[in-house]
Amino acid sequence: MKTASLVVGAVCFSVPLWAQPQPSPQATGQPSPGQTAPAPPADQPSTPGADPSADSPPPTAPPADSPAASPPASSPTNNELARIRGVIRSGDHNEPVPGATIMLSGTTNAAISESDGSYLIEGVVPASYTLEISAPGYADTTIAAKVEPAKTAVVDVNIGEMNAGEVIVVTGSRSPEKLLDSPATIEYVSTNDIRRATGASYLSALSKVKGVDYADAGLGDQRISMRGFTTQFNSRLLQMIDGRIAQMPGTGLPQGNSLPTTSLDMKSIEVIVGPASALYGPNAHTGVINVITKTPWDESGATVAVRGGSQNLIDLGARIAGTVKDDFGWKLNGQFMRAEDFAPDVMRPEHYYNTPFFERDLVGGSYDVKGGKLDGTLYYKLPDDWIVKSTYGWSYGDGFAITNNGRNHLRGVQTQVQNIQLSGKHLYAQVTRTASSIGNAYPIDGLARAVAAMGATTLPSPDVLEQMRTALKLVDDSQLYDAEAQYRATVAGVEATTGVQGRVYLPDSGGTYLADANGENINATEIGGYGQASYKLLDDRLRLVGALRVDHHSDYGTQLSPKAAVVVKVAENHNLRAGYNHALKSPTILESNLLIQNMFRGNKTGYVIKDDTGTIVDTLAPLSPERVNSFEVGYKGIVDDRLFIDAVAYDSYYRNFISPLTATANPAMNTFAYFPDGTLVGDGTPTAGALYTYRNFGAAHVRGTDVGVSWRPVDTLDLSSSVSAIDLVDFTQSNPSVAPLLLNVPALKLKGSATISNLGMANYFVNLSGRWQSAYKFESGYWSSSRFYADNDGKLPARFVADIAAGYTFPKQNLKLTATVANVFDDHNVDLLGSPIPGRLAFVQVEYAYQGLTF
Repeated sequence: MKTASLVVGAVCFSVPLWAQPQPSPQATGQPSPGQTAPAPPADQPSTPGADPSADSPPPTAPPADSPAASPPASSPTNNELARIRGVIRSGDHNEPVPGATIMLSGTTNAAISESDGSYLIEGVVPASYTLEISAPGYADTTIAAKVEPAKTAVVDVNIGEMNAGEVIVVTGSRSPEKLLDSPATIEYVSTNDIRRATGASYLSALSKVKGVDYADAGLGDQRISMRGFTTQFNSRLLQMIDGRIAQMPGTGLPQGNSLPTTSLDMKSIEVIVGPASALYGPNAHTGVINVITKTPWDESGATVAVRGGSQNLIDLGARIAGTVKDDFGWKLNGQFMRAEDFAPDVMRPEHYYNTPFFERDLVGGSYDVKGGKLDGTLYYKLPDDWIVKSTYGWSYGDGFAITNNGRNHLRGVQTQVQNIQLSGKHLYAQVTRTASSIGNAYPIDGLARAVAAMGATTLPSPDVLEQMRTALKLVDDSQLYDAEAQYRATVAGVEATTGVQGRVYLPDSGGTYLADANGENINATEIGGYGQASYKLLDDRLRLVGALRVDHHSDYGTQLSPKAAVVVKVAENHNLRAGYNHALKSPTILESNLLIQNMFRGNKTGYVIKDDTGTIVDTLAPLSPERVNSFEVGYKGIVDDRLFIDAVAYDSYYRNFISPLTATANPAMNTFAYFPDGTLVGDGTPTAGALYTYRNFGAAHVRGTDVGVSWRPVDTLDLSSSVSAIDLVDFTQSNPSVAPLLLNVPALKLKGSATISNLGMANYFVNLSGRWQSAYKFESGYWSSSRFYADNDGKLPARFVADIAAGYTFPKQNLKLTATVANVFDDHNVDLLGSPIPGRLAFVQVEYAYQGLTF
């Protein structure tokens, strides 16, 4: 039997203290005095039948005729009373389970596990017992324990995997709630999912998530989008880490692989699929990705992982964390990765950039990818449950990234983050500084055009090429400051959350890709305030949720983002929901202030397009925020404690749509771009009159459905599958010169996964997964499937990718061995136009973990 609710420390110290799941009341009995003792030393023997490795399947109850609860006939003296202590953990990675109830069968003795999973039961009469462990969201577990007079029995228990649907999430409502009860479309990626990811990056774990469009654009470049309209620069998605934003200061794009934390420190990833501006502001237009890291109380000790495989992949990662007297905590993470990226196909025309020169020759023949990460965090607990947390993070990267113009060769890209947080039972506040530096990166397409402009038929010498790369070097010394304060309380049964947030963007490209040459100020500020109220009626069978956010942008004025939702419990563990979200997307710094080669430009001023007679053929207004009104209905249900179903259907209505970077004027086609004051765009340059820019245009109606199923028919087998369909129902546009709107994502996606663990033997798993996506058209700046895939009806081909991973744990040695093969069938079709030709990737990882460092 599995319990119907869940309270676990899923986000302890990563979100406000009030948003941390608290231990549930005991089901029966009361804990004995003394509460919790620290976990036993690693070398201390445990009671027969216990599971000190916490890696074996949960033990079964003893036979009915065993002396499960048979205290002696005579009462013992106080000197003979004993104790039972241990740690309750879950899953392959031994996550501590707080809030679990541990009962001695046949007695009133009980305890509740603490934040580190530890428990202590004192005053136990010596005898043989059955321990009954009950934790909401997990299957009930029993284990035999023999207690001797005046001694301490150590019983550690692993209670298996958490039931799907009963996970606690915080991102959807900014407060803890069961996934089953959330009024939003939330996807949860567990520690196991992250550690079993089949790609080179943690982002590959999102490839299996329902409703997510995942594009593998190279070993160091993965793209995530949701609900359509993606471009090579997807600015409709907000990325966060531990509840604070994780965006790049100069572009406003998600940090992605530049996120300065390691997969060893990631506890989970929560994904809002759909608009979320009412709580998170303009950037959360189509969704939110929130990476939640581990605290020293979640996992103390040291972990080292070494990975190596094809493409010359070498990956070293380490995490070390500890606590002192339960008041002070610390952690330190580091990672280094090196590999050779997949290369473009020399037979494909798109990587010649309209020149005779192939990309691989331009970059020197090497596609080396490197990455380094380092971050550290200090925690301190103050009286009255206040917590102070301070973090520093740094990341470094070499590699390749697709842009709307072509591809950039990244050399020495760096990201730095400093953050300080204060949280209590009701209040949360934080300040973050994010800084970026692009090192010696340069645009490969720009280099191709520069070489072609020399009139050469062969490439210059390597020394000359390097001089040209240096001359084309991009600059990025941008900063972003983000501050937020939030308060939560329950008044007259209403759960209320309110907060204020401010962001200051300080971009600095030195005029290399933004219009900030000669010290021109293109800074921007956003100030927002939000409030949300949730109220339950009809014996908690009806939940009403409403939220409103007000944002003021220094360039685009004041905007409102409302939200309303209702959740109806039609039966136990079966919920229906309906919701409305109004979301907005303010133009990013890049969309308003882009400036490359005088013809790739942002649209902050507007433009006038004329023909060679001076007749106006088109007019572009300055960009304004894009808006969407989204309506969705959904169902979430748990059947027989083993089957979780999550289905949602949505209709979204867009207006003032912000286009991808689009060719707007081309002198070769007898069109010329002018500024509103009559000045020719790029006047006096070889590209005079040419213009690629962004514009607001049209109104679109999008309809879609996401259906996912997770099933655990037996404790050793987990199955999951999902189907996602999206359709551009209608698009209206008054300007006939504008090309038709494209969704830029596959219309149909199918995903599936099967995991076998501990069947027939303990401590292993095998995971098989696959994803298929339909053929689709894609247009974004230079990249045009209609042009480059004309032989396939102008579409990127459909793609199927299958992955396999297997692992075995050696409990006594604290070692885990994992082998992975991604893209088993070596499919060479691409997820995203501009990507290199993907191939099979195989690697082996060895991980050592030492649990301890608690003083």
